[in-house]
Amino acid sequence: MHRREYLGALGTGVVTATAGCVGGDSDTYLREPDTGYEPADVRFPGHGQRLPDVTVSDPLAGETVETTGGEGDSLVTFFYSHCQTVCPRLISALRNVQMRAIDEGHIDATRFLAVTFDPERDDAERLESYADRMDVSLTEGWRFLRPDTPEDAKRVVQGEFGVSFDRTHPEDMDMYMFNHFALILLVNADDYVERAYTGSTPRWQDVYADLETLREREG
Repeated sequence: MHRREYLGALGTGVVTATAGCVGGDSDTYLREPDTGYEPADVRFPGHGQRLPDVTVSDPLAGETVETTGGEGDSLVTFFYSHCQTVCPRLISALRNVQMRAIDEGHIDATRFLAVTFDPERDDAERLESYADRMDVSLTEGWRFLRPDTPEDAKRVVQGEFGVSFDRTHPEDMDMYMFNHFALILLVNADDYVERAYTGSTPRWQDVYADLETLREREG
């Protein structure tokens, strides 16, 4: 099956994320999950694949950020702030992981990267308001990242990370939305993907459990 067809066939099914034993691949620490597909058969980076190395603006900090090369493990997702369905669930899941990591004293070793694919509306002011609405702590490892233009968003989010999104065309174009793929990536400190959680309702408890197992094995 072609990658695009397979990705479409996945729909919004959730990839299970039970942490396992250290795999045979020296680049990862968690056992490859039984997802029903091979990482090479889908467009987004899967278990054992290196996270794309992309530089994206952080408009709230007024600087650019590299998706790779940071200290510690990373959780990466893709969203737009006007979304009323999937995106709040993705952001809320990572927010809950962030809060738990703060409570457990592990926040210094984790980065949270949320990349918007709606740079026309998600400017610094909008993202700051969104952080407040979603109760995200911007001082605890969290970054809202924004490609400079819609074309850059296509290149980065869809081209580099394989996360498809299509803009709707309502009569009132100020009300446009996006149909998009839902994804959270758990990435180890060496920038290799350990887990790819798909679906619109990720369980933050599963994500946190995998993060903790990864942290213990990285030692």
